[in-house]
Amino acid sequence: MSIEVSEKRMLSKKDLLNGFSKIKIESDTIVVHTSYKSLGGVEGGVDTVIDVMRELIGKDGTVLFPAFNFQSWTETHYFDVLETPSKMGMITEQARLRADAKRSPHPIYSFSALGKRADEFANAEDIEAYGPNSAFALMHKINATIISIGLDFNNSFSMHHYIEYNVGCDYRRIKEFAGIYMGYDRKPQIKTYTMFVRNNDRVKTFITPGMNDLLHAGVIKEIEVGAAKVHYMTANEFFDNMSPIVRDHPEKLHYIEDPKY
Repeated sequence: MSIEVSEKRMLSKKDLLNGFSKIKIESDTIVVHTSYKSLGGVEGGVDTVIDVMRELIGKDGTVLFPAFNFQSWTETHYFDVLETPSKMGMITEQARLRADAKRSPHPIYSFSALGKRADEFANAEDIEAYGPNSAFALMHKINATIISIGLDFNNSFSMHHYIEYNVGCDYRRIKEFAGIYMGYDRKPQIKTYTMFVRNNDRVKTFITPGMNDLLHAGVIKEIEVGAAKVHYMTANEFFDNMSPIVRDHPEKLHYIEDPKY
């Protein structure tokens, strides 16, 4: 008896361009949260995905990939804008290593920027992760299109914390973290930055109910590329439609775990 083994066809660059071109991009900047594995295999690997995103936005556009690293600053108290790796997946780390990539300064919530606005994001200095001069504020100002590839809502669209911070919520608080900071000037400095952290360990982030509301209302759009579900919306759409949920229905963004005795 013979057994037939079906092999999934690897996605080509053309396949990706055809798929992602369905996204309506509203400005000159896109923010891309990614799961490489979700696509199901790509010819040329992660570099192809990065190249496709750059072609999607064009030569006068900018692509941002999250380069977050929570442990470096909060546990080892050291951050090097050139050397500290991204902990947000294969694509984000490869984007960070691109020769023309520039990294926004916050040691916890940094982004790798490729394209025309790269220097602008590299200068988005704010000790507050979600403050008025932060990378998130700049995304909001220029109405970047936010794209999530193959990730669930609770592990993408990190801008929701920026919205919580600016609208105000009672389940998070500002916490300072200090450490040795090595910037582009290559001069180590002692610096203090802040995060908008949960009040305690019983507070659990779970934004899926709120995000599903936006999906069902048509604010979040959904397409499929390869094996991945892709969601997207603009920063302005996100801020304007998530703000009422933060104010009036915070239970759709978090829950309180029962105490353990």
